[in-house]
Amino acid sequence: MAGLRDVFIMKERMNNGASSIMIILEKASILITLLMILAIGIALDLPSWGVGLLFGLSVGPVVFGHYYFIYIRPILKQQKAKVEE
Repeated sequence: MAGLRDVFIMKERMNNGASSIMIILEKASILITLLMILAIGIALDLPSWGVGLLFGLSVGPVVFGHYYFIYIRPILKQQKAKVEE
């Protein structure tokens, strides 16, 4: 499992050729996902502390999941391809 420092190093390595639009879309995707989780908590008619708990517990996995699929996974595929050669 990659540590936080490794994630930031991988992010910098992937963002060298990335446009600012892609970075903005990445952040928007995270925010939309968290908004949907918040809406689900409200739709389930949870008390306010329950909605806050649901939202708070989902922030970490959502952000890490986005970073995994956008930054970590492509680099791992590249490393695996180099090892197989």
